[in-house]
Amino acid sequence: MSGSLACFRGWHPALARAELAALLPQAMLTPTSCPRWVWVDTNNSDDNQQALDVASGLQAFLLDGKLHRWTGDEEPLLAAVSHYLHSHPVDGTVKVLAWRQEQRIPGVSTSVLSGEIGGIMAQRGWSVELESPDHVLALIADGPTSTLAFGWMQGQGPVPFEHRARQATQRPFFKPVSLDPKLARLVVNMAGGPRGSGPIVDPMTGTGGFVIEASLSGRPCLGLDINSEMVAGASANMAWAHDGDVPESSIVRRGDATNMEQALPTAWHGTVAGFVLDPPYGRNSHGTMGSMSLISKTLSSARRLCKPNGQFVLILPVEPMGERLDETVALDEHVRLVNGEWEGLLQTMVEQGWNPRTAWVERVHRSLSRLILLAECAPQD
Repeated sequence: MSGSLACFRGWHPALARAELAALLPQAMLTPTSCPRWVWVDTNNSDDNQQALDVASGLQAFLLDGKLHRWTGDEEPLLAAVSHYLHSHPVDGTVKVLAWRQEQRIPGVSTSVLSGEIGGIMAQRGWSVELESPDHVLALIADGPTSTLAFGWMQGQGPVPFEHRARQATQRPFFKPVSLDPKLARLVVNMAGGPRGSGPIVDPMTGTGGFVIEASLSGRPCLGLDINSEMVAGASANMAWAHDGDVPESSIVRRGDATNMEQALPTAWHGTVAGFVLDPPYGRNSHGTMGSMSLISKTLSSARRLCKPNGQFVLILPVEPMGERLDETVALDEHVRLVNGEWEGLLQTMVEQGWNPRTAWVERVHRSLSRLILLAECAPQD
């Protein structure tokens, strides 16, 4: 299949696919036998690189990547790689980078195969450079499907998302409920789409995790909170994340999630690409207003400010739903919210002008899961 083979990190392939679909809205994604690989019907290196620059769940693209089912004999694989190299010649130095996903494929040594593929390259007269090559041929082994993928790589490969230095516990202002930066970045990308699509708004920013990731990914963003302590703390965290040089378009200020019009720059009205919301259950940030009423009024305010086809990503605590890393949650499934009723939430979203599209679940611990719900702005009457 022509195009690119997108390769995901392993922590949540289903969410990574959704993130990639948002970052490459014009591309068609086709699943493969491996949940961590998906065909993308384009080899546009600029679009791919923009996705790689900001994505949380994406490892790399393989140019016209190939899949090979392992049958216990390395000769067919080496022949397939040789044919690929012949049909995809490159100029400059080269090397092979191999890694595996989950458990190993019995009988497969990626290091041995790398050496043999390097030998094929040398026979073609190519210069092998292990430190800083011009081109890298990726060889990835997927244990669960006994399949190998290979192709010229765009991206960093098995390098993890660089988020550990930004863990919530490292920030100057910390609360235990803060989201992991890798999930915060992924949600920002799902809500905002490609860079340049418009601002990101977090109506209840808390410690600022969403707006930090939005700002670091090059997006204009606004984090609101009605609690002055949170505003001061999130501002300190934003300054820390940028080493004191915060972009003018990265704003943290006090404001009411149910009346965001007063806090948003006037020029942003009708241009917001995405809203991200992880409501602060457990702390009294809006007086005696019930959680569902708070969400309803926030959705209504967001609806008045978003651009056509704007997105809203809502994160909610739910009762345990197990490990569901490769699939979505059906909207007609019975989901047990920790606060409120699932069917009532979906109805509220529709009433406030948002069409629920897809949901995913992430395990938090044995007695709690986290639901990620994506909705799209309904057309105006």
